[in-house]
Amino acid sequence: MPSKLAQQMNALVRSRRPEPTTGQQKADEIRGYYKQGLQQIRGTRNMHPDRRRIEIAQLYATTRDALAKVKAAQVQDDRDTFAKLDRKLWGYDDVRAGAADRATVDATIRDAQDRAAKLTKADQAARALAEAEQAGDTVLARAIAKRADDQDWGDVVADYLASRPAAAELYQQAGDIYHRQTSPQGVMALQHIAALGKPEELRGLHDQDIQAMADPQDSAA
Repeated sequence: MPSKLAQQMNALVRSRRPEPTTGQQKADEIRGYYKQGLQQIRGTRNMHPDRRRIEIAQLYATTRDALAKVKAAQVQDDRDTFAKLDRKLWGYDDVRAGAADRATVDATIRDAQDRAAKLTKADQAARALAEAEQAGDTVLARAIAKRADDQDWGDVVADYLASRPAAAELYQQAGDIYHRQTSPQGVMALQHIAALGKPEELRGLHDQDIQAMADPQDSAA
């Protein structure tokens, strides 16, 4: 049975809404400039309709490409950040850094991982974690928590994080990234970064036609 603090943390993690990503903020800013640009082009008097359409096509194509780059950067940043968070949470760089005998420490880590891998039920893991915590065996406790995370034993992970606020924050950050990568809502939000509605002047045109209008030389090449 998870502790009360662990239960509260579990509920908080599940209910928390992720903060907007850097990519989402940049995309919103770019779309804001795009709207301003459309207003300026449309508001320019004495501009020939054909010229107005070309300038809108250029603005649309430039904005679309900029949003695509922002989305790609967000995806790459998420991958890199998740890998770093995962290593900080479940790796043993900190344990090895202060070790006088590296070989002994590595053997201890392997033994802890082997013991954790033999746990097949959440209640077993909960008991093993409690015993490791009571004995002050942080290496084993981390291995058990990693096993619980891999098996989706959320209450066990919450018990581990309950007394480790710094690790809990890292875990939440990793959870936000995982949510973006796997959940329908997260995937939709990621797709929205590159979303750009076509202005009425370009309706009915495919993107390649708009690109040809915006940059005839590039299209010809």
